[in-house]
Amino acid sequence: MTDGSPRHTYVTEQQAVIHALFRKHRSMSIVARQLGLCQIRVREALVQHERNTMRDAGMRPPPLKEMLRGDVVTRFGVPRSESGGRPAKHVQLESVYASKGGRIEGRAIRSTRTYPVPASGTTRFIITAVDADAPVHQGFWTNLRAYASSINATVAVVRTGSVATKHDMMADYRDLVVNERITIGECLDVVVDDIPPQRLSRPLEAARHNNKAKWTLVPHRAIQLETLPRIRADGLKAQLTTGVMTLPVDGTRSHRREVGAVIAEVSASGGVYCRHLLSDLDGDGAFHDLHVRIANGVVRSGGRVEALTFGDVHHAHLDPHVAASTWGIGARTDAPKALVDMLRPRNMVFHDVCDFEARSAYDARDHHKRFAQMIAGGGDVRAELAATAAFLADTRRSWSRSVVVGSNHDMALLRWLREQDFREDHRNAIFYLETSLRLHRWLAEGRPADGLFEHTLRSLTCDGLRGVRFLRPNESLKLAGVEASIHGHLGADGRPGDVRFFERLGIRATLGHTHRPTTRDGIYCSGVCNTELAYARGTITAWATGHVVTYPSGSRQHLIFDGGRFHA
Repeated sequence: MTDGSPRHTYVTEQQAVIHALFRKHRSMSIVARQLGLCQIRVREALVQHERNTMRDAGMRPPPLKEMLRGDVVTRFGVPRSESGGRPAKHVQLESVYASKGGRIEGRAIRSTRTYPVPASGTTRFIITAVDADAPVHQGFWTNLRAYASSINATVAVVRTGSVATKHDMMADYRDLVVNERITIGECLDVVVDDIPPQRLSRPLEAARHNNKAKWTLVPHRAIQLETLPRIRADGLKAQLTTGVMTLPVDGTRSHRREVGAVIAEVSASGGVYCRHLLSDLDGDGAFHDLHVRIANGVVRSGGRVEALTFGDVHHAHLDPHVAASTWGIGARTDAPKALVDMLRPRNMVFHDVCDFEARSAYDARDHHKRFAQMIAGGGDVRAELAATAAFLADTRRSWSRSVVVGSNHDMALLRWLREQDFREDHRNAIFYLETSLRLHRWLAEGRPADGLFEHTLRSLTCDGLRGVRFLRPNESLKLAGVEASIHGHLGADGRPGDVRFFERLGIRATLGHTHRPTTRDGIYCSGVCNTELAYARGTITAWATGHVVTYPSGSRQHLIFDGGRFHA
């Protein structure tokens, strides 16, 4: 009121107190215990508060009996899976608000904001999420805005699970809040209208994605990424969460290590590149993106990364476009700088560097495959191992250490010597006998057989692969606090491994093996350097070509290959 008199409101003091406590705790039972009321009374007070708020706004609320139906808490931004209750039947409230141009839970009625694919250059977005009831990590938010300004990116903030109004939010991001779904052609889909419950540790399992979009972004505090099963001819499809830039409240800290956002780049050629921007929850908000570090609002380029973990190489089937983009092998003179030369990793980590396609156990009984292999001049085990050794030699850099992780395909050499008969393989008989003799002499000396693959590759090069480190099966290697020695094919005590097993260990590790770029809590899986391997049969695939970057801070990023590049 202009005369300073108190503004009239239909909301009673008790209703306001109950509503405020419910916003804080998101639980009617907790509010009831604190105030010494029954839950039914708390429920009625919340509905009356909603009715009176509508009356304050000059709207005529629906009948009280109708508003009391169904699960009341879902109308205040708390999903039913978090609080229980029946499905909400009171659906006409949204249309009432829309007719008045109002908001529900501080959000406008959903629509879609569509951007075109750029005719030239690259369009960039930085997307993060907030809980309007939680404090913002100011250092991270300052650095996000500085980075967005330096690369001319549009910043979008999505609110998740809040019952606050827009006026309750901080002024420095209030105008950047988006209430509409964001789409860029069939390249990018930012889901604002169907956000999974914030307490889920794996929200992407509950998310519904746009079948047409290459990338689907889901606002959520958990950090998760996965490539999606799709028809091979349809190309890449993936989804990831945005992370949040707010600090944890109400006991959610145990599920979070980082504040985060996503940078999304859409190029004129249709290539889409999405990467997490992550910062330690207890840090100053600094973060990395490729060779850029942003700290204290200052953007600096030219930095080095701690490690680059490549997707499983399978050298016999290495995609030449991936080889050119990653290591510069066979690249044109006018091509952009190779990824390793731009990031300058202190460690380059290789998984499944050898495919052992020459005598793969997958087709040991496939005489048609072996015949076609013979006609094509293939099937030479020594030649494949020599080519793999030459690849490791060619990819070395003087400023980096190459690390080969023990993998199931690398161990195929031992399996071949153990299971096959040289008398039935004239092409490889001499190499088989020479290698088998070396192995038996090792065993006679009490040496383990595990080092045979390393010894064989070193013996096939002029300098013995100087500067290349081969990890032993039980050896640990931590890079910036992240375990880098696990391929992922073995779980506990020799059992088969999978992502969920490693996730349950509660460790931070970067794996290979799955060929499917994945982030689940502290576990990251790289992709593969060729998605069309011979044994990957069928029209459906979830594989993708991708590497994982580890920064000196311990944060990580997926770099997914699309349109001949890993980034715009």
